[in-house]
Amino acid sequence: MGLTKAALIASATSTEAAAAPLAGDGAGATLALFLLVVLVIAWLALRTFVRSLRARKAERMVGASFTDYALEALVNAARIDGRVNDDERREIARAIGELAGPTYTPQVVEAAFAKARLSKDELLAYLSTRSRTFSRDQKVALLKALLSVFVADGRFDEREHAALVDYTAAIGFDRQSAPDFLRGLARDFARGSIT
Repeated sequence: MGLTKAALIASATSTEAAAAPLAGDGAGATLALFLLVVLVIAWLALRTFVRSLRARKAERMVGASFTDYALEALVNAARIDGRVNDDERREIARAIGELAGPTYTPQVVEAAFAKARLSKDELLAYLSTRSRTFSRDQKVALLKALLSVFVADGRFDEREHAALVDYTAAIGFDRQSAPDFLRGLARDFARGSIT
């Protein structure tokens, strides 16, 4: 009987020893969760801060003008695949002419290529902060113009598709419904009814 009693005491002691760290794990888990929440909040704050810096840089470059912004975005769209050809330049001149009228000549487009300094992320940040000031017609016209520039060289690669989805989301259209919206634009474009 003495052996059984000793085994029970040893078992109880080891159970208590194993339970002791578990009691402290509640505080550790709470601390870990708190740190995770703090890190997520810090990440979101940093992301918002960086986005606002990008938006301010874009605003300094294009001001509040929708057409100046659109020209900068179209030039950036032509460059996104790493090459710019004459078809894309002509399409930008045509598209910006439709958006802004005859004051945006091919010479203005060439000058925009020479002085373009904004990245896609800066243009997207500006657009997401200013999208409420643009009308729905302006937003749709910008997306149509971007699509026409993206396909002007006869190709529509993944970078261009991703950029178009990003612009669609920055404009304020739902990111989940963006592909359907863009398919509709592409159908219009294929039928020749996109202008």
